[in-house]
Amino acid sequence: MKLFFENRLPVRLMAAMIFFGLLIISSTGCTKKFDQLNTDPTSFSTLPPAALPKALARAQYEGVYGDPGGYELIHSLFTDLWSQFFADAGGSASDRYVINQDWIISQWNLTYTVNWPSLKLVIDGTEGISPAANAIAKIWKVYIFHQNSDFYGPIPYFQAGLGTLSIPYDSQESVYMDFFNTLDSAVTVLKNTDPAQTPFGTDDMIYHGDITQWIKFANSLRLRLALRVSEVDPATAKQQAETAVAGGVMLTNDDNAFVDVTSNPNSSNGLCDEAPWQNMRMSATMESYLKGYNDPRMQQYFSPADLDGQYHGLRNGLAPADVTSATVVGGPFDGAVNLSNINLVRWNPNTDGVTKLNVIYSAESYFLRAEGALNGWNMGGNAIDFYNQGITLSLQQWGITDNTAIQNYMNGTTTPAPLSDYLNSPAVANIPVKFATDPATQRQQILTQKWLALFPDGIEAWAEVRRTGFPVLYPVVHSDNPDVPTTDIIRRFTFVEYEYETNGKATQAAISLLSGPYKASTHVWWNK
Repeated sequence: MKLFFENRLPVRLMAAMIFFGLLIISSTGCTKKFDQLNTDPTSFSTLPPAALPKALARAQYEGVYGDPGGYELIHSLFTDLWSQFFADAGGSASDRYVINQDWIISQWNLTYTVNWPSLKLVIDGTEGISPAANAIAKIWKVYIFHQNSDFYGPIPYFQAGLGTLSIPYDSQESVYMDFFNTLDSAVTVLKNTDPAQTPFGTDDMIYHGDITQWIKFANSLRLRLALRVSEVDPATAKQQAETAVAGGVMLTNDDNAFVDVTSNPNSSNGLCDEAPWQNMRMSATMESYLKGYNDPRMQQYFSPADLDGQYHGLRNGLAPADVTSATVVGGPFDGAVNLSNINLVRWNPNTDGVTKLNVIYSAESYFLRAEGALNGWNMGGNAIDFYNQGITLSLQQWGITDNTAIQNYMNGTTTPAPLSDYLNSPAVANIPVKFATDPATQRQQILTQKWLALFPDGIEAWAEVRRTGFPVLYPVVHSDNPDVPTTDIIRRFTFVEYEYETNGKATQAAISLLSGPYKASTHVWWNK
């Protein structure tokens, strides 16, 4: 598999390949088979203007790992386990902190041979021609690259796509500072654009060209990134967070960002399609919080066990021998026998053409503002109000609209539940939902409720667990990674081994940009 498109294929060939691939998705917005088409390698050095919206659509769909293969290899086998949204009932080594290079290369390839090539053509093709379209494309660039950087720390960024034979890695700090600058300039452009314009139209798979919504999205992403750097650069974090809030962030569930899907297998919801493929189950951490809080989202996130109609989680980090001997009420927990024992309810192949792919929820913005308020920043209100509003929006998003039920949840004084599982796991934590009076507990509550509200976005949840240490998670039962003990969590992807073969000098130099030794336990820059 080729990594950097500019090193392996002429730009005009890549442009042609993308163009012809885009021609077949005009009714669906995305495809994953463009590289299988016959193309004329001499026809295009850039995309024609009519193809640019389709290129954006492709970058949006693949930017959230929309197809089932990508979703499984990035979310389900790594970040969804490391954030402990799920546990693996098949005893996968990745649930024991093993980084499979044959798997993580999928994430690298999607970024550097699919998403960024498509998106760079859009950015280049709209520069100086359509400022609003260009701004939207640059906002999406920040979204896909902030996740990419959070996986590894240093990444190729400033020179990626420029056609050089050796592409240097850039420090995460420098990349993040460029994120803030890019979002600032993009929002400025959009605020000076007639809101009646609809750049990209319906080919914008998120907001259909709604400029007002893109401004809110950009500011909410800026707020996310501000909190991300709050421990390592508090002054920048405060300034960026206050600017984001003053500029207008996402406020209601109507602002939620999703990528459109269709019943076409090349643009369907990958989580729906891949959920039955392997052994994802509710984690024990999820069970302890959801049961202890009597959280009504449990029935929305997961389906009950076939054996007893109840909900049962599984500890992360189990070895295959543990999985086959682990029990739930009524019988053995064997992924090969009870594949649907604790499965997803909202995500299944029957809904893959209608269940949109989540990007950012508005509830997150309220939890970010609550944390910012605790930091003493001007977030336009106080922590308790933001905390309760975040809970309310999340519950309403999942169909819990009864005001009494919402108030009862927010004022709940019960704490996470102990489990009657294979390991007789105690309660994972001891905090209630009802907002406490001391700042330390308040911070833990804000971050715990944000984690619950982020579901099923394990990429963002893993980043926040690393940054804050919350919510409290069960330690993994086993770690097969000698660099990551069971008392810690995995902190980063190691660099892709294939990069050492194709971009070796730059990859070796990138090690000096890390905050410690070249290990999966070394913290990324913002994870002070």
